[in-house]
Amino acid sequence: VPAIQRATMRQIEEATVWFEAIINQCSSTEKNQLVTVVELVASCLEHEQFQTAATEVMTDLTSRLFCERISIGFMHGNNVAVEAVSHSAGFDSKSRVNSDIGETMQEAMDQDCTIIYPQASEEVLLTRCHAAFIKEHGAGMLATVPFVVNGKICGAVLAERSSDRPFDDVTVEHLKQIVSMIGPVLEVRHRDEQWLPQKVNISCKRFIRKIFGPGHIGLKFCLGIGVLGLLLVTIVSGDYRVTGTAKLEAMTQRVIVAPQDGFVAQANVRPGDIIQNGDILAALDDKDLQLESRKWSSQLEQLQTEYRDALAKHDRSKVSIISAKRLQAMAQLNLVNEQLSRTRLAAPFDGLIVSGDLSQALGSPVERGQVLFMVAPLDSYRVILQVDERDIGNIKEGQRGNLILSGMPRKPFLFTVEKITPVSVTEAGRNFFQVEAKMKKNVDLLRPGMEGVAKIDIDQRKLIWIWTHRLVHWLRLTFWAWKP
Repeated sequence: VPAIQRATMRQIEEATVWFEAIINQCSSTEKNQLVTVVELVASCLEHEQFQTAATEVMTDLTSRLFCERISIGFMHGNNVAVEAVSHSAGFDSKSRVNSDIGETMQEAMDQDCTIIYPQASEEVLLTRCHAAFIKEHGAGMLATVPFVVNGKICGAVLAERSSDRPFDDVTVEHLKQIVSMIGPVLEVRHRDEQWLPQKVNISCKRFIRKIFGPGHIGLKFCLGIGVLGLLLVTIVSGDYRVTGTAKLEAMTQRVIVAPQDGFVAQANVRPGDIIQNGDILAALDDKDLQLESRKWSSQLEQLQTEYRDALAKHDRSKVSIISAKRLQAMAQLNLVNEQLSRTRLAAPFDGLIVSGDLSQALGSPVERGQVLFMVAPLDSYRVILQVDERDIGNIKEGQRGNLILSGMPRKPFLFTVEKITPVSVTEAGRNFFQVEAKMKKNVDLLRPGMEGVAKIDIDQRKLIWIWTHRLVHWLRLTFWAWKP
């Protein structure tokens, strides 16, 4: 029994050594395969141009797998085009050999499987192109491996070996792993170097496949909603309105000017104050006029005394002279009194002080005719609209609209267009025409100078025209400017 136990232990130890050797060999093989894949992927990304990178990768792969030639091709439409061949930096993609390589690749891609020919396989595969390629070009063994990008077969790699070196299962599996890694990388490099029209064409085809192909329910739903909305705006009509900035102005404004030269003695109002008819707005210094009035009053009394003495003495000539002087003194006195009455500036009607602030100019001199105040009534306003020159052709007198003021955004005011000024005004690099309108109803809260946005109702037009007519007009003008 001890001998049997020792023999059994010896066999277990020998089996353990062999098992460790097999594990080390397998680990070493897997490690080498992983290093090979990483190095090939790095080679794909190392070069700036796709053609150089693909050719070097195919050449490197040929030496690593002991092949005679390895080619890579990508799907272009319904055909496969060979993009790179090992040991061939400059090749003719339209040559007979490359054309046959593309057909051989497409045979494997159409069946979505790896084809090893000639080699027995449990699967029943079509290998007519592979057989024709070997017969035509004298190749020994072929291995065609398709690769997938984003769930779609987009290319394949074709490896050629001599007849005395067939493809074993380990090599084929290693080739599949390599192709599954480097194929998508090279496909991305190839797609990035395409011309812009080609990229646009590919994107359009991909988008069409998403629309009419299976899946992508969200995209189809959004596209359907968009098409339905486009049909609605093409069919449905809406109110076309011209929009412009607007400003309130008083229908009439009264200017209060200095009646004579003088100095400001009193200022009772400032801009924004509401006044009543007869309220004293300001007063001028009347000291000099008071002195002048007393002077002429005393002189008139003196002439009255002289006039009575002349009448008592029956001196007719002197009576005539004194009468003329007395009339002159009375006229001067009346003139001074009139000037005194004008030193107090009164409001001509109920209204609002629009401009004029003399509270900071007390004692300053004023000249006759100088504007001191501007007064506007509170019961009548007009709307001044700034309409873009592109829309002025649609504006006519009598059209109606709505005004929204910045200070009262929730309350629209109706107005009617009364006058179109045929003179343009340039602001911020654009031309505007002033349109005058009259408000239907006045509110106590309205004040001159308030601003807002006004919209003039034109007519009923298609919604798509309303939203796109400015762009269409701009395109027409741009085309006309560039047209020879």
